[in-house]
Amino acid sequence: MLFHCIPFAVSAVLALPGLPVDTIVIETVEVGDPGNPAAPIVPFNPEFPGQTSAKAFVGRVDYVYEIGRYEITVEQYVKFLNAVDRGGGDVQQLWFPLMDPVTNPYRGQVARDLSQPAGQRFSIAAAVWASKPIAYIDFFRAARFVNALHNGQHVRTRLAPGVFRYECQFSSVTDVGVYDLRLQTSYGSYTTRQAVRDFVLPSQDEWVKAAYYSKDPVASGRNYWRYPTRTDFAPVPATTDACGNVTNAVGNYAVANYGNAAVWCPSTCASGGADPCTPPSTPGNLTDVGACGSPSPWGTYDQGGNVVEWTDTIVQPPADAPNPLEQCIWRQVHGGIAVAGDYQLWLSATGASDPYGQALGSTNEFGGFRVGMLPGADPADPDSCAADLNHDGVVNGEDLAILLAHWGICI
Repeated sequence: MLFHCIPFAVSAVLALPGLPVDTIVIETVEVGDPGNPAAPIVPFNPEFPGQTSAKAFVGRVDYVYEIGRYEITVEQYVKFLNAVDRGGGDVQQLWFPLMDPVTNPYRGQVARDLSQPAGQRFSIAAAVWASKPIAYIDFFRAARFVNALHNGQHVRTRLAPGVFRYECQFSSVTDVGVYDLRLQTSYGSYTTRQAVRDFVLPSQDEWVKAAYYSKDPVASGRNYWRYPTRTDFAPVPATTDACGNVTNAVGNYAVANYGNAAVWCPSTCASGGADPCTPPSTPGNLTDVGACGSPSPWGTYDQGGNVVEWTDTIVQPPADAPNPLEQCIWRQVHGGIAVAGDYQLWLSATGASDPYGQALGSTNEFGGFRVGMLPGADPADPDSCAADLNHDGVVNGEDLAILLAHWGICI
């Protein structure tokens, strides 16, 4: 089934025969049970407080949506760079100097070579990085990636109930689409979703629900796990071999990449010999997406550990946080990172960062993202019921209310 979501006039829909070289594949899972209860939390408190003491309520979503099973990988991001910055000039600052493996031999993931042909000037620094999550991502890089997906084209395939595969090609248009980034340093900091379907950055509630919420009560009558690995106890930190392959994702326990346990050097993997690169003082490195093998209640991976993930939910800057660019609008980030303790994996770890990712210190170094998808009802989908506008499995008064609320001329 072909979705064509370009907001500009286009003469034809491009076919995607046999996965062209510039195509990426994104798998999503459907998150249902619309109207689920929110979780009352005190940020960075391991317990689940009563509603009388809660400082925030998170995780309620009133519609069915999809979210990426995995974080966006280095291979996917390199294809994005070559599609939208064919000349490699980096005018939009989509590439970051510390992505360079020469400058950063321990964590440099993306090389840039201006002597290569246009459209091939960015490359994966080493094969070992291909399936690991892209890092050094700020809000603007993530939002431009989503805009390029939204303005491009994709084919959707149902792999299993609630699991979908998208074969995607990027548009070169990154400044408008889902997020208006034409004034990146001012209005772009404030931008909210401009689209009600297609690829997006997940909101905080969408992200939290996919990571922690269970339709069936899990403990003491709660519907939320404490960790995004379907556990109320801390997962085991991932350990790796010399190429960053997870070595302890076996047994009947949850595993996540955090706590400085995944220590490996790309040069060791390449040479098979002594390690010429020196790990930094916080040596935890990244692991392949999904390699820890400990899914959330909805079947996503790595929502705890690896890289912290951007959402598009706006928040005010914390009063006591450094704000070197004096940004008035920050974004919620979630998920913890490879070098942090298990507290960053808690449901209540509702962190915030300015759009440039400075405030959390390691957000630049470990800033990543996954995409969301608001598919809408598609009558061409044999598994879709076009009249079920809120995707709750029935057609009733709630669907009629949605229809009447949008009755009138489409502009």
